[in-house]
Amino acid sequence: MCCLSLESPVFQAGECVNATFADSLPKHIHPVTGRIHPTYYQLGARSGRFSCRNPPLQTIPRDAAARTCFVAAPGCQIVQADYSQIELRIVARLSGDAQMQRAYRRSEDLHRLTAALVTGKAIDAVSEEDRRLAKAINFGLIYGMGAAKLQSYAETKYGVTLSLEEAKAFRKRFFEAYVGVAEWHETIKRSYIRGIKESRTLAGRRRRWTDKPRLAELLNHPVQGLNADITKLALVKLVNPLVDTGAKLICTVHDEILLECPDAEVRRVRTLLHQCMIAAARKFLHPIPVVVNVKVSASWSGNET
Repeated sequence: MCCLSLESPVFQAGECVNATFADSLPKHIHPVTGRIHPTYYQLGARSGRFSCRNPPLQTIPRDAAARTCFVAAPGCQIVQADYSQIELRIVARLSGDAQMQRAYRRSEDLHRLTAALVTGKAIDAVSEEDRRLAKAINFGLIYGMGAAKLQSYAETKYGVTLSLEEAKAFRKRFFEAYVGVAEWHETIKRSYIRGIKESRTLAGRRRRWTDKPRLAELLNHPVQGLNADITKLALVKLVNPLVDTGAKLICTVHDEILLECPDAEVRRVRTLLHQCMIAAARKFLHPIPVVVNVKVSASWSGNET
């Protein structure tokens, strides 16, 4: 699938901030093509996501300094797209939570809404730090984190320091605000107590366990699993429309898709990519609105041209 160009001089200039990648990635450049050809596994993760090895491009940092190293071929651009808050939208669909669904229908910022709900502030008074806190709460609690793990997650992932008592209070307020999510969790907990050893996504893909799974796994699979199903369906939908554009699929990272496209076809390919990703998600998430962010750049950095 993937065939990325790597601009070696960028590494030599020290622009790639992560020394591990700067040292290892040039070793994977093919001597004939001058590109990186990693191996993808369609069911490389238990969630159903792709995995990538030799090298593991899915672990490349998201910062521009690292991704600027990956460049389009001469006469081409990289068209990249990803879903906005797709896992939270999946939770809104699975749980039927009225407040979450209403926020998405109104195109509200769910992180700001959560920040207001758990801190008691008006939405207009929510700070950027409050919003980072809310991201930790939203992405952590949908998978059943306890207060102690939320405390650690907020610090390590988002740089937000909480006391254990604050984490407990915010966790309690989250589930009081999103009653549908709380009820969905309770339904899965009852299955867990009964000893259920399988889970299905809305697409029907099943995961089975030999031994009793952890509760977090039962909460995780319907969400991350459907995320994987949606992204793969989008890739399938892209195959035929791209045939006469000269565009090629070069990489996918979870819910992000990268195409390399001739300059003359950028506008058409950008539209096709957006349409296919929206259609794939709508199949399962309707009536939850789906948002796809598309960028065109000379590199994977996403700095639009």
